[in-house]
Amino acid sequence: MFRIVKIDAFTVVLPLTAPVRLSTITIPACDNLIVRISDDSGCVGWGEASSAPMMTGETSPGMVAAVRYMRHKLEEYEIEEAAALPDLIEPLMYGNHAAKSAIDMALLDLIGQHRKMPLYEILGGRQRERAAMIWRISGAPDEIDTARQRHEEGFVAFKVKVASQDPRTDLARSESARRAVGKGARVSADANEGYTPAEALFFASRAGDVGLDFFEQPVRGHDTDSMHACAEASSIPIGADEGLHSLEDIARHHELGAAAGGSLKLIKLGGAFQVLQAANLMQRLQMHVNLAGKAADTSIGSAAIAHLALALPVLDWDCNITNQYLVDDVVKNPVAVVDGHIVTPEEPGLGISVDEDKLSRYSQA
Repeated sequence: MFRIVKIDAFTVVLPLTAPVRLSTITIPACDNLIVRISDDSGCVGWGEASSAPMMTGETSPGMVAAVRYMRHKLEEYEIEEAAALPDLIEPLMYGNHAAKSAIDMALLDLIGQHRKMPLYEILGGRQRERAAMIWRISGAPDEIDTARQRHEEGFVAFKVKVASQDPRTDLARSESARRAVGKGARVSADANEGYTPAEALFFASRAGDVGLDFFEQPVRGHDTDSMHACAEASSIPIGADEGLHSLEDIARHHELGAAAGGSLKLIKLGGAFQVLQAANLMQRLQMHVNLAGKAADTSIGSAAIAHLALALPVLDWDCNITNQYLVDDVVKNPVAVVDGHIVTPEEPGLGISVDEDKLSRYSQA
């Protein structure tokens, strides 16, 4: 189909509308890897992966180094089939799944361009007409007023970031969020591993009473015993995120009763077909599925997630894209959200047009 000619990797840093306050860290800006792959026909494919040291162990400088290491084994390679990408990329080096996912994304963008098909068609076709975007409630002084406004604009899914404060305060915030958006919307809470087991049990046992629909990653990802205890104590489902990095992790959480669902991310699993495979497993296990980016993606990464959101077999816990929280973007046609639902690009590949001037403005060495 095409031959890889050149692979470039660099970092971009873009301002956020407000810092993202998570349980153990505050994220002040988008700090991500960008991959640009040129082929022998003059086409260019784009990929992105977020710096996520607390989730994947990868930072933007490390991801740049990883891509530069892997590119020497990929340049001049002939790409024929999209489904062959996992077997091509995964053996290139150990781990580094976020960096690998950016290479995978750029190659899928190229495949879509050559086939003149949007990415979701490359991934198996549309399974739903649209996907709801989760609005993040993450500790801003006006977080409840903003949630109410977003609900009036058509948003139907909200996630309260908890565990940067004590559980009682977080329960009160969650209850306020539910009251602000009414009974029809989906409202969840995400601790991002931030609670102690005792705090997590306290919150989990009362989460249903304040109107939450599910509670994500209450404790450290490897602590399946505490996850199971939270599931036993809670009247709502417990979800995993930081604890899910492979099919084996998904199966283990299911077998141990540690999670009834979970969040799938490209940066954790290494590529789009791996995310599809994970979602298929979760569907067979009758687990709930959320699809998400990280705290701050540009519309390059958000476009890939938007396409996956249409292609996954199940997406009952909605989708989180994060270009909406940026002050600026690096594409000319940012991924949009209308009536609280993601507008997936219909053009070939990712369907985005990168603004080279903005990319230069925000890029780092």
